[in-house]
Amino acid sequence: MNLTDDLKCSWCVRPDEMNRTSVGSKSLNLALLRPKLPSEIYTPQAVALPYGTMQKSLTDDANKEVLPMLQKVLNRLQPQTSNEDAQVIFEEAQQIIESMRFPQQLRDAMRKAMAEVATDGEERLTKLFHERDAWAAVKGVWSSLFALRPWVSLAKAGRSFHDLNMAVLVQELVEAKYAFVLHTINPFTKDKEELYGELVAGRGETLVGNFPGRALSFAMRKGGEPRVISFPSKSVALHTQHCLIFRSDSNGEDLEGFAGAGLFESVCAEEDKEGFQRLHRLNVITDRDYRMQLLKRIAEVGWATEKAFDGAPQDIEGCVDVTE
Repeated sequence: MNLTDDLKCSWCVRPDEMNRTSVGSKSLNLALLRPKLPSEIYTPQAVALPYGTMQKSLTDDANKEVLPMLQKVLNRLQPQTSNEDAQVIFEEAQQIIESMRFPQQLRDAMRKAMAEVATDGEERLTKLFHERDAWAAVKGVWSSLFALRPWVSLAKAGRSFHDLNMAVLVQELVEAKYAFVLHTINPFTKDKEELYGELVAGRGETLVGNFPGRALSFAMRKGGEPRVISFPSKSVALHTQHCLIFRSDSNGEDLEGFAGAGLFESVCAEEDKEGFQRLHRLNVITDRDYRMQLLKRIAEVGWATEKAFDGAPQDIEGCVDVTE
């Protein structure tokens, strides 16, 4: 990527200011979804640092000594560079990104955008914004651009590093009682009339990450009853307090031949707390009526989201917060 081209971007944008040229699909889909969902289905308050914000920060006076160092290191990276040498270069680049200073204009723009997205006077993002933690998380997302896996994937797709850009979606992370993933078309049977879902206690990282054990899985047809396929066996649950999460939102999905999913980091302002899961105490296991009602409500979220996107099949990540 061009480290000095800020794409004439704003420092920070609200959902109503997002478009396909400024942010990735995570931010854009959230912005499109919020006004279309029923009132009982919540989307988190969010703002985004659009494509070009990293470059804008690098060319800011606060980082005038950082930019030339980063350019010098990355200039050593050539198409014929071995993976071993590239790894060394990327590690140096990440250390340089971590040395960046927080531009004052970016701080001010984030605070302004966060205040403007507050609904009914509820400034949840502003209350959760702590400059030191936020800046460390933003740099963590940006530094994940400079890593071996994206470089190898770009090379395989015949793409250049110059094609890649990164936005950062900043949103609230609620305390989750359960997390779920839904597919509005059953991925195993390809049945368009049947929704498939998986659910775990706590944060969804145990579901989408490499954590041992099964999730609770279920299927449901419109107008029918949930059908439990498997009960959970995951012994670990992750919990976090109400905080901000800084999510990587690259343009990778728009680059032909480049599979960008899972290559870049998303960083929580607060670390997850890992705990042993006592499965026999979960209502979703011990109370059939509660389980059936909960799974129905979750399935309705899937169909409402599909409807919001004009009936296009959806893969959805969500959670049930601790207040239910």
